[in-house]
Amino acid sequence: MILEIHNNKTIENIRNEFSEIFPCLGLEFYDEPHKIQEASSKKDQYPHHLKLGEIRKKDNPGMLEIHPWSKTSVIEKEFKSRFGLNVQIFRQHKDKWIQTVGTDELTLKEQNEIGINTKKDSLHGSNRHIEKEKFL
Repeated sequence: MILEIHNNKTIENIRNEFSEIFPCLGLEFYDEPHKIQEASSKKDQYPHHLKLGEIRKKDNPGMLEIHPWSKTSVIEKEFKSRFGLNVQIFRQHKDKWIQTVGTDELTLKEQNEIGINTKKDSLHGSNRHIEKEKFL
């Protein structure tokens, strides 16, 4: 997938485009950066209606190519280094959304598949053991 990043797009636009390809993953945008395997604070999260031009630290438009085999940490770093945007990728876990803090080295495809499986288990009442976030 290719995300077009420019000042007139809203956070919601980017979130929707990302979730079309990865339905069990989500993006949140923050005022403060986070380190690998570090959670972002809810108090620093931007509202979804804001335009990227209102929150960017770098004012260069461009395209961000995202592949299923891209690692979570790499995508988060690309948003930061190329566009000055602090993002955190979330994964659906049953009926909740969790930050992918301990699994930054997994690919987006792997993260999305984990989300799909936990969603199915939740819907179908499976008692199958679900592995918790691994801290690498």
